[in-house]
Amino acid sequence: MFNIQAGIKNRKKTIMLQIELKKKYTILVLAFLPLFSMLFLGCKETADISGGIDIEPPQEEGSTGEEFPEVIDITETEEPQKDLEAAVDGKLEEFIASLYIPDDDFLGLDYEDKEYLLGIAYQAVEDYFKGGTEVDESIFPVKYDGIDNKVFIGFRVKGDKKGSYSAREDNLARSVYTAARRTVEDDRFEGSITQEDLYDLKIEVFILGEEIAFDDNYEKGIHGVRLEKDGSGATFYNSVAIEENYSTVKLLQRLCLKAGLSENCSVDESADLYYFPTIHFASTRFSDQITTFYRCNVIQKRPEFDLEKIKGSLDMAEGWMLVNMDEDGYFNYEYYPYAEDYAQGNNMIRQLMSSKWLADKASQNKDLKILHKVNMEYVLDNWYREDGDLGYIYFSGKSKLGAMAMALRAVSASPYYKDYEDIALKLASTILHLTNDDGSMNAWYIEPDYVYDEERLMRFYSGEAILALLDYYDITGDDRWLDAAVRSQDFYIADYIEDMEQDEDYYPAFIPWHSQCLNRLYKITGDKKYVDAIFKISDKILEIQNQDGKPYIDFLGRFYNPNMPEYGSPHSASTSVYLEGVAYAYEIAEMEQDQERMYEYKKSIVLGVHNLMNLQYKGADMYYLAEPQRVWGAVRVGVEDSRIRIDTTQHTIDAFRKILELFE
Repeated sequence: MFNIQAGIKNRKKTIMLQIELKKKYTILVLAFLPLFSMLFLGCKETADISGGIDIEPPQEEGSTGEEFPEVIDITETEEPQKDLEAAVDGKLEEFIASLYIPDDDFLGLDYEDKEYLLGIAYQAVEDYFKGGTEVDESIFPVKYDGIDNKVFIGFRVKGDKKGSYSAREDNLARSVYTAARRTVEDDRFEGSITQEDLYDLKIEVFILGEEIAFDDNYEKGIHGVRLEKDGSGATFYNSVAIEENYSTVKLLQRLCLKAGLSENCSVDESADLYYFPTIHFASTRFSDQITTFYRCNVIQKRPEFDLEKIKGSLDMAEGWMLVNMDEDGYFNYEYYPYAEDYAQGNNMIRQLMSSKWLADKASQNKDLKILHKVNMEYVLDNWYREDGDLGYIYFSGKSKLGAMAMALRAVSASPYYKDYEDIALKLASTILHLTNDDGSMNAWYIEPDYVYDEERLMRFYSGEAILALLDYYDITGDDRWLDAAVRSQDFYIADYIEDMEQDEDYYPAFIPWHSQCLNRLYKITGDKKYVDAIFKISDKILEIQNQDGKPYIDFLGRFYNPNMPEYGSPHSASTSVYLEGVAYAYEIAEMEQDQERMYEYKKSIVLGVHNLMNLQYKGADMYYLAEPQRVWGAVRVGVEDSRIRIDTTQHTIDAFRKILELFE
């Protein structure tokens, strides 16, 4: 079924840790074993799940409404287009080359240094178990004399921590050796290591830099922390905050407890609190190479726009989506890698966005059709309701416009659309029911029993609903749905976009959804007002993207501006959905031969892809996870937040699919 390289050890055992569909779908499980295995254990070849059969959606005769041309074709001759793209790419190469990439290794250690120092740590363990007491002084080269930084050594066995201890000598290699010998005897983690552990032993080295009095410049995951108070003290190196997903407040509380003090001791005036940079490198079970970590992650610091790598990243992300389905047929909503546990919460819009993705894939690949069917039936059985000729999604005592829109998109994309045709009509009818004569929409079919900000909600829901109507128009050919989409889009152009610079209620959440709608409507109608609107909102969204990699290089490309906190906190789901919106704007800029915008939008796309690929779990960055198979291919929430939510990966998939469509 799939062209997957075999030969990965412990394949079956790893697969069964997570994947167990219902018994009646056993055939499906067996069919996907090679793909799951590759995703869990990191086969270098990626799965090809793009094959299968093409399903043509049923078409009906158009009914009433204004007649529009099918799709406009705005193209120039081939050579001018190539010249334009070459000019954009040349300018983009200059920009990427100009980016300042800092060297965060304050000791200037190269790969050979790290290889040697890690070898010294393993030598210390070997000497311990051999019972030797004499140390060959020649293993501590004079080049490391005078480097008296404090060193921590950490042991891991199959991802589980098995000891950590420090040392500070007048030679860096000696510090590593001494700390490793001490770590062998650390029994705080369910006992110290044994000789049986040596085959699976992986060692981490942490070299601590100069201390600074704790202030607002402390950065989670970049810096470690040290506390002293009343003769007691404790240190956390930089990885603790990331591995445990601690907030700064929680980290300091845990540090106080480690020192044997009261939980909130760090706020006492008598407490001395410091932070420091760290060099962190290790051997891991995921690579034969020694890995240097940046905020516990393995990152590419300088962006590149490699379509093959984007495709590989997309394949991994889609593979994770498949294995993230619960045995009942819905997607696990949120996972906490540090706790090895799934959250109990849920969100219907995000669930249904994932269902839409799976419907798209099932329409391209017959092998996914049964999985899509299981998911679709679960969604409809549990959350779909009808009220006469109206259909809606009901969850947690309410029914929101956005959920109905996503449900309509999912059933419209289904290869089993004929089975859901009546449901699609009723969902579309409810969207019209919630649309006023002027094109404005209402957020709720069934309102919640709590206070809400409908204007803010409609920043999301309006674009989602218009997009759903356009999807439904595409499959039915009925101009009634196109008319409704045009009327609503025109209303929201006036409401959100025309006075955007003066609008105190501006909120960027409307941009990515409306970008897709404006793109589609321009292709259908040829009306330039949609071009003007998509350019205006897309130019605006670039203001919140980090395009210089400051103050930390792993911020590069994310859509978050600390000077605009009112637009939300940094989150990969935001970056990915904004990136998708920019991709749709780039397509229009290319159609319009707008070279400056092509450059600005493509620059944004390159940086956004760079950021998201750095946030994807793969290989050595899972070094601290006991169950890496649960996260392989998923996109974490952020550089300092290891959680996974279905939309962090699903939005990334949608963005990468559009980008590959544009540039492949």
